Amino acid sequence: MAQLRAERTRSSIVETAARAFAEFGYDGISLNELVEATGMSKGAFYFHFSSKEGVALAAFRAKQKQMVGLLSAGEPRPTATDQLAWSLRRRAQLFVEDPSLRCVIRLGTDLGARSGPGSEFSSFIELAVAAWVNLLRRGIASGEFRRDLDPEATALAIFSWVVGMDSLSLLQSDAKDLADRTEDMIDLLVPALSVSAPPKRSKVGAKRGGL
Repeated sequence: MAQLRAERTRSSIVETAARAFAEFGYDGISLNELVEATGMSKGAFYFHFSSKEGVALAAFRAKQKQMVGLLSAGEPRPTATDQLAWSLRRRAQLFVEDPSLRCVIRLGTDLGARSGPGSEFSSFIELAVAAWVNLLRRGIASGEFRRDLDPEATALAIFSWVVGMDSLSLLQSDAKDLADRTEDMIDLLVPALSVSAPPKRSKVGAKRGGL
């Protein structure tokens, strides 16, 4: 019973911290502010985490695992093109529905740069790029995507685009326009990758009226 209660307390701390880091970033909130946000005593908090980096790592791990699980759920789409579009749309939907998931990007960016390549905080880059590489290779093998594509370089470019899109959407609309930005990305990306793919929309950015 005591162990179960301790696990619930730890999970509650991690969830609260994930939301806080997603909103403020690593440097935008102090350890004392995190403790206050949980509504717990310092003793209860420090029983589980003795440092801000410790709780940040726990939040990063938990939300990365949750994100991977949600994006991996369900049956694979029939084509690589469909899978690519679905993955981008689903990702945008999840970031809007559960803002705490954004802490993976915020902490990965903040602490990944500080810790350097190979750190656990930068692992979200390798994980995401590897998933895109596999999808691109599938599309090339099926004849959907151009054979002259470099899967690794293209996957890294897609990842960079996605992270930049997230940042702009958060800055300019608190992610309210992320779905529209994602549709713009799909409309531009699919024809660029595909052997033959007519555009589905007449004007990129028409719904948002600009940047």
